[in-house]
Amino acid sequence: MTRLSDEGGDQRGRHRPSVPVHGCITSMDITSGDADARHIAIDGTRAATLLEADVVRLNLGLDTPLSPDLAERIAYHHEYRLAWRATLKRLERSSRSQQDVLDHLLERGHEQEVAEQVITTLVSNGLLDDARFAASAAESIARRTPGSASYIESRLLRHGIQPAQARDAARDAAGDPVEIATEIARKALRSLHTCTPETQVRRLHGRLARRGFELDVIEAALRRLELDLPE
Repeated sequence: MTRLSDEGGDQRGRHRPSVPVHGCITSMDITSGDADARHIAIDGTRAATLLEADVVRLNLGLDTPLSPDLAERIAYHHEYRLAWRATLKRLERSSRSQQDVLDHLLERGHEQEVAEQVITTLVSNGLLDDARFAASAAESIARRTPGSASYIESRLLRHGIQPAQARDAARDAAGDPVEIATEIARKALRSLHTCTPETQVRRLHGRLARRGFELDVIEAALRRLELDLPE
């Protein structure tokens, strides 16, 4: 039997081992560096590595006989552990959306059913919360690259946030559109001091439009800066 590796692959099924359907479990050693997991050996050969909770769930023990059904479940939970650990490491670096986690696991070659189960468990444990992620991401976007609510919403959608949650979070984080647009234009105006008034207005208009502001908001912001708008 090929010795298993925890390293990911690009092809589907790469993470799920071929567990023997006959024989019996001969050892269940605790893994080094992961006290919550055990190496499962069948007839003296390591076949899979499972989370301790899954060992209990499957009622595994020394001399447990293998069957096709049990072999399939052991293989599933081996892959589940890999997906679970990979996702926890990813969440340690930054919060993520459910869609982001799903896409990442599928790209790593995990099966859809495994990826969805990881997400279900994370959500039930409060470790994955799209509404909380959307609010945090919206506030971060509004702080780093302020713009209209529609601009922030479009950025959230790229992170895999559902439309309704993205819309609500963007609305809460956006603030007063005229005030935000005015501040953006005020800062941008500093680099346009050598330009003609017409050029200043044209460039500021374009910048604010790219940040998602409507025409009436843009004009109100530019008037606050006492810029002459074309008739």
